[in-house]
Amino acid sequence: MSGIAEPSLQAGTSAADVSVGRGRRRALGVAGTVAAAVVAVSVLAAIWPQGLGGAAPLAVHPAEALLPPGPGHPFGTDESGRDVLARVVAGTRASLVVGVVATLVGGGVGVLLGVVAGLGGRVLDAVIGRVTEVAFALPLLLVALVVIAVTGPGPVPAMLAVGFATAPGYARIVRGLVRAARSSQVVETAVLQGRSPARIVVRHVLPAALWPVVAVGTLGIGQAIVWASALSYLGVGTPPPAPEWGAMLADGRTYLQTAPWMSTFPGLAIVVLAAAVTVLGRALRRTGALR
Repeated sequence: MSGIAEPSLQAGTSAADVSVGRGRRRALGVAGTVAAAVVAVSVLAAIWPQGLGGAAPLAVHPAEALLPPGPGHPFGTDESGRDVLARVVAGTRASLVVGVVATLVGGGVGVLLGVVAGLGGRVLDAVIGRVTEVAFALPLLLVALVVIAVTGPGPVPAMLAVGFATAPGYARIVRGLVRAARSSQVVETAVLQGRSPARIVVRHVLPAALWPVVAVGTLGIGQAIVWASALSYLGVGTPPPAPEWGAMLADGRTYLQTAPWMSTFPGLAIVVLAAAVTVLGRALRRTGALR
């Protein structure tokens, strides 16, 4: 054992670094560690689907249609003989990309509205506040469908729809943080020192408002994955035959009695990935990595 440990320290890793790394791993907890492993496997599946899925996700084999899970097809096949495992693995990329991009869109729009409302006058604050309150009160799926009705269906409109639908939540958070930062002692001191308003906003107000949004955004990715899958389930997201979990759920509705695996495995993938991202985000916040 000593022969293994010594080269690692000689390579530049000190005992203190090792202890810190172990402490961080323990701080994540069992749930956080498992969630991190699930997210890591999902990222690998999105980057290299052939390595985990094996078969081509779009390859049609009518003679092998609706085969139950078994050797050669661990997740079974669909009505066209396509391997469900290959399609679930290939669909990871679409779900992750949509979830991350939609969160970035929602966070970006929300930050812009929140900063303008927090720094603007009473009239501007009141107008943005009323708009965000109305949008926040509406069901998220309804807001997303309205955006889809304007932009048309497709993967990019689905990202924008979910992003715009989640933006009011981020806007309310940022608006409150900006107003709190404006009245803080640090900002008051900077004003007394004669610093310019632009410098005060950039150096004191924005950092206090933006970093908490990053922490909230890690939790929002899981929500975005679920809602993007819901849009595809309704037929307004990623079009077939591209592998996407929500669309696969919709395709399996007709075969729930004869081939339930067509919907079971995509549904499990949505639940597991969304839960893993959310649990990992909470674990990172507890450790102090995201504040």
